[in-house]
Amino acid sequence: MRILLISAYGLPHIGGIEVIIDELASRFAARGNEVTHLTSAAGFKPGTPEQRYRTRRVGAINLLEDRLGVPYPIFGPSLVHALREEVAAADVVHAHGFTYATSVAAFVLGQRAEPRPPLALTEHVGHVPYQSRLLNLAQRLAARTLGMTVLRRADALVTYNDRVRDQIMAMRPGISSATILNGVDHRTFHPPSDEERARIRADLNWDDRPRVLFVGRPVAKKGFRVAVSAIDAARVPVSLAVAGAEHLPSDTPPSIESLGRLSHQCLAEVYRACDVLLLPSWGEGFPLVAQEALASGLPVILAEDPGYAPNLVGAGEGVRVASGPREFEAALNEVLADPAARQRARTAAAAHAESAFSWERAADEHESLYRKLLP
Repeated sequence: MRILLISAYGLPHIGGIEVIIDELASRFAARGNEVTHLTSAAGFKPGTPEQRYRTRRVGAINLLEDRLGVPYPIFGPSLVHALREEVAAADVVHAHGFTYATSVAAFVLGQRAEPRPPLALTEHVGHVPYQSRLLNLAQRLAARTLGMTVLRRADALVTYNDRVRDQIMAMRPGISSATILNGVDHRTFHPPSDEERARIRADLNWDDRPRVLFVGRPVAKKGFRVAVSAIDAARVPVSLAVAGAEHLPSDTPPSIESLGRLSHQCLAEVYRACDVLLLPSWGEGFPLVAQEALASGLPVILAEDPGYAPNLVGAGEGVRVASGPREFEAALNEVLADPAARQRARTAAAAHAESAFSWERAADEHESLYRKLLP
């Protein structure tokens, strides 16, 4: 098949969607498919290693992410030109994110193309509440305009949990839908030996205090303040490490360590060096960060979301869920209080990830979906 994957961002820009597309595209290409990923040039620098598939990058202004923490690149007319060429050459078009300009333009052009390729959509998060009323209003408006433009043309919907699926199907009843769980690269994300863990912590200049990890931008929708409050309420000496942000807010306590934006390999090492992952964000599908951490043998405390339930069956002590800030504080203190329980949680986390998360299976299910859509 000639598969066109479309997203607002691509590696080396850091984010879950970027990793998901890279993992799937690499496997599609390895199986003999002709794969193109069309994305913005945000985060791209000369000398960035080439991917194992063709990537076409389109110039865009990334002002909204840089200034407001809203990941939404702004494209010019070159996006339409590039998409017109790529859509015409594709057997199937698969876009990620139903309110992005990349998806809107691809599906409008795809519907007009002759022959018309099947149009598949993955929606990762649905509506995610911001603290800003203005941003919430903008998000709802985008869903009712840009999002509906995409949904009216989509032939199939892929989601990661029932909550997002139900949100989207309420907007477009009757759309064909599939739940396809993401995988984990178990060669990159794996539990450490005691020697490796000690070596990584020494390289990071960490002392013996437990390290709690937060991965993501330090913004409200990621729950950064919830993580900081949980650390402040810890009953034992503990340190919070933040990965994924160039800078922390100016009022962040100096005891909190910023690791900056990390490559996939570096983040994998940090997982193996830490003691627990805090994920206070809500409404993000099932976060890839949680899957990677579990595969690394890192216990996870994440926000309670009914949509996560199918991904957690069998995780045992490896996962705790918290419904609010106080619950996060209590769960963290439970994990930190008992080193033996923490070790059991590590074992349970890794065993669950090994059995539950497979990129090969995810690629199989995507290819099966594409074949069903082809005429």
